[in-house]
Amino acid sequence: MVKKGQSLSINTLIILIIGLVVLIIIILFFTGTFSKGVVGTNNVLNPAINQTNQSGQLINNL
Repeated sequence: MVKKGQSLSINTLIILIIGLVVLIIIILFFTGTFSKGVVGTNNVLNPAINQTNQSGQLINNL
C-alpha cells in the first residue's frame, strides 16, 4: 500500500512536471519557435491574417 503522504507528493510532482511542460510549450509558441518549425501553423490558427504562398512570402489580404 502507498502511504497517503507519498501519494500526495507523487501527485504534486506529476502536476508540477505537467505544468512546466505546458509553460515551456506556451513560451515556445509565443516566441515563434513552433511557427518556424511547423509548416502552416499560422495558417491553421489565423487564416485571414497570416497567409503565405509556396515560396514563403507573406500575402496581405487587406
